[in-house]
Amino acid sequence: MKYGFWIISLFIAIIWIYLMIVNFGNTITITLINQQIANLFNITPYSLTMGAWVFILLIYFLGELELALFFLPVIMQNREKEGAYERRLEKTSVSNEESSAKVKVLENKIQVLEKALEDALKKNN
Repeated sequence: MKYGFWIISLFIAIIWIYLMIVNFGNTITITLINQQIANLFNITPYSLTMGAWVFILLIYFLGELELALFFLPVIMQNREKEGAYERRLEKTSVSNEESSAKVKVLENKIQVLEKALEDALKKNN
């Protein structure tokens, strides 16, 4: 399953690289402040011109950043749950080991008592 996701991710990255190569010579003009907003706030309109490949690369990295920030709380919550689960598992494992050790000690005591009882019975007969 994870290899399928990696293959799809690689395929998408190849598409982004292809788009950057194909649009290498093109330019894009992005309007940040249009004429209506500039008139409303009494500022000058502003537009940004850049290479299309730069814009495609910028959109790609901004998408990656948005995805990471969107899922970061979920990842952090899962790591906290995983840590709590590991601590609980350690405690359970330690208590199981202690119980196992106690059982072994009791079994040894029973064997000693059985041996002592046999010896005492042999002396009385």
